[in-house]
Amino acid sequence: MKVFVNAYLENNLGDDLFFDILKNRYKGNKFYIMSSSMKKEEDVVVYKNKFINRIIRRFELKKFLTSKCDAIVSIGGSMYMEQKNDKNRKFFLGKKPYYILGSNFGPYHSDTYFNNAHKFFEGAKDVCFRDKYSYDLFSDISVVRYAPDIIFSLDVKDLENIKTNEKRAIFSIVSCENKIDAKYEAKYQDAIISMTKKLINDGYKITYMSFCKAENDELAIEKILEKLDDKIKSDVETYYYRGNIRETLNVLNNANVIVGTRFHSIILGMLLNKGVIPIIYSDKTKHVLEDLKFIGKTVDIRDLDSVNIEDLFTEENINYRINIERIKKEAEEQFKELDKVLYKV
Repeated sequence: MKVFVNAYLENNLGDDLFFDILKNRYKGNKFYIMSSSMKKEEDVVVYKNKFINRIIRRFELKKFLTSKCDAIVSIGGSMYMEQKNDKNRKFFLGKKPYYILGSNFGPYHSDTYFNNAHKFFEGAKDVCFRDKYSYDLFSDISVVRYAPDIIFSLDVKDLENIKTNEKRAIFSIVSCENKIDAKYEAKYQDAIISMTKKLINDGYKITYMSFCKAENDELAIEKILEKLDDKIKSDVETYYYRGNIRETLNVLNNANVIVGTRFHSIILGMLLNKGVIPIIYSDKTKHVLEDLKFIGKTVDIRDLDSVNIEDLFTEENINYRINIERIKKEAEEQFKELDKVLYKV
């Protein structure tokens, strides 16, 4: 089958993983994507023109691309947040059967936005949210379901595990201006620096990791590095994701602790059985942690004044894990309906 994939594919680790899981699960189908950064490969057709793609996204013109396909798969995390001027968004992808996987809904601010989304979801063949909050908003629609985040279904058993005596903590860094509000930037930087100093004092080497250059993760890291004194900076490395999924997963797999602001740094930390310190910038993270019954210590960017660094990095908190074996199986349910039309044994 020919499948149009509606996704954000601009070298963002989480979204790239979504598409990687999708195309590997459904080998033998032909996928059509819009991306200026993804490379063409077997069974993947890439629309790469940045200018044209921007116009298509801005004016909801995907119907012209989807008309040649048999089905549409919308896959991604925060695809249905109400942005400025989004109130009258129509959510139209085209007339072909469409499936919505892996997303959460909101935040939203207007009844019009919600009602338009409701109508859009009603017309889908399947909608599987990754959090119960979003499911509850639309549970009156028969095709709406819930299953844990798609990344939990990722096969990680063959990743490298380099055994050393070195303790390594990875910080997933974001730009507050991009992800929440620039007013939190200075306090966020100071909190990262305080956590860095604490972990270095506890014998850890540090890696600051960017998941997405386009969303200014790298710039945010550079700003923090500028504020570090030279002695501290010598114990801090950087790693910037540039499209090499396996290499990035191996880097994460060789950490002991992941201090994660990026949503999927937290999910990957759990999947890789690492100590995870979530830094919450959005209620989407809060909702998913509640669904997973995560009871470890967390940090909220919107309330950094209340952070107790010593409490965060106790042995008890660093060694806290949730059992994800059941969650991994449940995450496979994201694909339950799509399997019926795309899966080839």
